[in-house]
Amino acid sequence: MRKAQGALEYLIIIAAVLAIAAIVVLFLTGAFKSSVSSGGYSVCKNQASSCNLKLATGGTKAACYADCLTACKNTAGFDAVSKAVVISATSCTALGYPSSGASADGCNYCVNGTTSGW
Repeated sequence: MRKAQGALEYLIIIAAVLAIAAIVVLFLTGAFKSSVSSGGYSVCKNQASSCNLKLATGGTKAACYADCLTACKNTAGFDAVSKAVVISATSCTALGYPSSGASADGCNYCVNGTTSGW
């Protein structure tokens, strides 16, 4: 009876080790990362391409503002390019953090339809 009990304990330990290893692998591969559809550098740059097309076909910068604000600002309100700059909720201007002379480059590039030189 003693040997069977030891074998069962080993099986439980092995199962626990495998479960922990599986969880570690999932975290390392990014399976538990939350996907954010806005605020990324590439999302902002793609939106800039879209605004470039709008501007080239007679559109206005005003038509790009809402889309660029969404694409170039992360959930904390920081610009996708100038990561330390908080963007205003209504325009592509910095809110004075970290300094009043700061620029929300990604948002401004996007609104102007700039697709190179980032």
